[in-house]
Amino acid sequence: MSLRVRPLWGDTPPEWLKHWNQMADDLLSGLKEMGASKVVGVGHSLGGVLTLYAAVKAPELFSHVILIDPTMLSPKLLWQIKFMKLFGFEARKYLIKGALKRRRTWESAREAYEYFRGRQLFKNWPDEIVQAYTESMTAPSPTGGVYLIYPPEWEARIYQTIPTDVWKFAKLLTQPTLLIRGEDSNTFTADSEKAFRKINSNARFEVVREAGHLVPQEKPGEITKLIQEFLGQG
Repeated sequence: MSLRVRPLWGDTPPEWLKHWNQMADDLLSGLKEMGASKVVGVGHSLGGVLTLYAAVKAPELFSHVILIDPTMLSPKLLWQIKFMKLFGFEARKYLIKGALKRRRTWESAREAYEYFRGRQLFKNWPDEIVQAYTESMTAPSPTGGVYLIYPPEWEARIYQTIPTDVWKFAKLLTQPTLLIRGEDSNTFTADSEKAFRKINSNARFEVVREAGHLVPQEKPGEITKLIQEFLGQG
């Protein structure tokens, strides 16, 4: 199961977010409210970093950690981003602008599906995954049609606040840990994997061929198999 993330709560402005650690605290609060224990933490992209933070903050709560192409840019690249921010430059400006230009409404759920199906970003997704994405990311609009429920302003804010301290946390993971990356990922790259191996030799690594950063959507069957094998179910 997953918990509803703060951008979907509808009562918090994006400016609230200063560091992704705050959203990791949301994750921990939700798990504790549920009385969860021996959690197998699985996170992709942003979710991977939040799972990493949470597992380090509350190690007793997690039995295993599975990070799927987490947003852990190479230490060299993160250093460059940190350096640029010190001088007032926005390193991820193109992502921020792209988020704010995101289309927000469609005349019908079918039109929304066709829109996502035709996007280059989703070209390698199976049809059923695109359909599930469409259903989870849109809702009926009071004025008719459907609208995008994940605010683009929140997406932009997340890009703006990408943390540069993730590698400090990576070496503190004590749970059995699986790292999965897409072979062609531009996020958790081969350099990222090399850095993780260097600071946490206990982690297990898997590479999914012919997949990018969105590897769980592109290769859901392979991801499921890798997770089951890691947990001893395969």
